[in-house]
Amino acid sequence: MNKTAVLLTCFNRKKDTLKCLNQLFFLSQDIDVYVVDDNSSDGTSAAILKKYPDVHLIKGNGDLFWSRGMHLAWEHASKNKYDFYLWLNDDVILYENCFDELYACTNILSCKGIVSGIIETADKSKIIYGGTDRQRNIIKPNGHLQQITNMNGNVVLIPSAVFEKLGNLDPTFHHDLGDVDYGYRTHKEGFSVCSTRVVVGSGQVNDLCRMRVENCSLKERFQKLYSPLGSPPKLNFYFRKRHFGFLNAFSFYAFQLVLNTLPDSLVKLIFGNKYSS
Repeated sequence: MNKTAVLLTCFNRKKDTLKCLNQLFFLSQDIDVYVVDDNSSDGTSAAILKKYPDVHLIKGNGDLFWSRGMHLAWEHASKNKYDFYLWLNDDVILYENCFDELYACTNILSCKGIVSGIIETADKSKIIYGGTDRQRNIIKPNGHLQQITNMNGNVVLIPSAVFEKLGNLDPTFHHDLGDVDYGYRTHKEGFSVCSTRVVVGSGQVNDLCRMRVENCSLKERFQKLYSPLGSPPKLNFYFRKRHFGFLNAFSFYAFQLVLNTLPDSLVKLIFGNKYSS
């Protein structure tokens, strides 16, 4: 029997969080769940404890966001011995096949890799998460394991052997890039990063442009860029230097600054809708 710790972080979306947990516990009682509530003001913690008193609830300071929230949840879970760690976004609804598929995929990899679940929209019309290939094309299910280059952290199963080698998420990342970074680190250590063979859940599309905000002042645009929910140039530099080298990191840093300095009309003329917010 696999002993699995499920890791979540949440902030002020009580309805989504409870819906996610309801489905999670409907599918499996044989799990330990660690939830970081990043100082929600909507009663999320109280609601979780009332319905699921066995959940390991960890209080955040309100400034963790995704990567640091998941890092904190994992830090607590790793004090115990687990066979697997499952990252789970609280806006995902897992399908009944999810656990069987995730475990089957890790068995195919002989637990020498991590598996990212393919996620679709609620109406099943579009694949939205899981990961992309080298050309940044979203990976779609084809009944086989597929190698992921850029991994999404919505539903990810990590065997203990991988965790013992790589450790936790890098807390340098505030919100974005922590999952992608972990995927690259996994590759560098000689492990596989693969998608599930089929869809394992549904989620919500987050298609906001982090790189640039339109229809605002230059000051507002740079404030958004450097915010945790933006695309902070220093963090991008750190990520790219680690994985692609200094020249790539410096070039992208300069590009971000220029992109956010140019007026909306010129950006649209050059890039079309690529950086539309």
